[in-house]
Amino acid sequence: MIKNIIILVSFLFFSMFLYAQEKNKDFYITKGKGYEFHFFEDNYLLQIDFRGQFRASYPFDSNPETFEIEKSSLKINRARIKIGGHVYKPYYTFYFEQDIKGNNLLDFRAQIEKYDFLKLRVGQWKVRYSRERIISSGNQQGVDRSIINYAFTVDRQQGISIFGNLAGNGMANFNYWASVFTGSGRGASSNDDSKLMYIGRLQWNPNKEVLKFSGSDLEGYKKFVSSIAIAATTNTSKYTRFSTSGGGQLYGFEEGEDGQYKIDQFLFETAFKYKGWSWQQEYHYKNIDDKINLTSTSLTGFYLQLGYFLNNTFSKIPKKLEIYGRYASYDPNIEISNNNELEYSVGLNWFFHKHKNKLTFEYSYLQFNEISSMEKSSGRYRLQWDISIF
Repeated sequence: MIKNIIILVSFLFFSMFLYAQEKNKDFYITKGKGYEFHFFEDNYLLQIDFRGQFRASYPFDSNPETFEIEKSSLKINRARIKIGGHVYKPYYTFYFEQDIKGNNLLDFRAQIEKYDFLKLRVGQWKVRYSRERIISSGNQQGVDRSIINYAFTVDRQQGISIFGNLAGNGMANFNYWASVFTGSGRGASSNDDSKLMYIGRLQWNPNKEVLKFSGSDLEGYKKFVSSIAIAATTNTSKYTRFSTSGGGQLYGFEEGEDGQYKIDQFLFETAFKYKGWSWQQEYHYKNIDDKINLTSTSLTGFYLQLGYFLNNTFSKIPKKLEIYGRYASYDPNIEISNNNELEYSVGLNWFFHKHKNKLTFEYSYLQFNEISSMEKSSGRYRLQWDISIF
């Protein structure tokens, strides 16, 4: 698969290059989102980038369901190839992302983005639902996302979306997303029933500027820039959760049959950046209606995350150093008492070159009560180097 991708990209690149030379059209190369190859008066653009993520962890890595198996690791956590750009006109855009490590097609989408207030996207991509999940793993503030992401992410889906920015007078600035998906997760070629997944997100930008989907105030905002968003989704499928691997089940739910689980979710989130400070917060509610066993389960979760570049207060501290902290709580069943799962994390980022080349150290204290009435807790240390080659 990877070999075929490289061959195809090389063929397209050299074909366009030779044609441009023959017709005496302009061709030049810049660096932006990786290497950028410009053709025919910038009506064609091809962007290529590779990203690797290397991680050491002790005594375990991912957020566990139990602490019975603890295993340190030193591994390549992510390896990605990214290809994007536009064709014919700058507003006919495309994006492709392949997971080299797992050999999975992550994103394959095309957009028409001629008007700010109305854009169209089709294909497979990471659903615009929650800020924490929308932010790329390469642009995160922490080593990874919070413990609640496991239960509430809608992740990657296949479908169609209209979206845009509605800019009015004063504080009347909004982004919206309205999407329809098959609701079967990444890589699913068809829906498992006749019902589709519907998702809506409305984001208010009270400071008249859209806050980028990235962690840390690397932009060094001199004025306060924030966002407040709500989102909702409904779906019926055989899954109770989604991830990069596709559809799956939360702990305690059996392998589903077609159309077994009806899921309704709601999200409220806030975020801001200002003079080295960065904040993001989410509250989630999720109800799972089991159509076969005739049961209903409600889940809630939230996290708070704050980061700061200390150089803004203490000039002797290097500008490239950031400190951050996060608190998260997940309740897998609101009808059961004392079963919450908790996360307390603190970390340091050293930005060699913004998010393109950074080193992150993080300590987390995790408390899991879902498995039994006995409290299970443990500390976790992780060190990660994230780098984009171009």
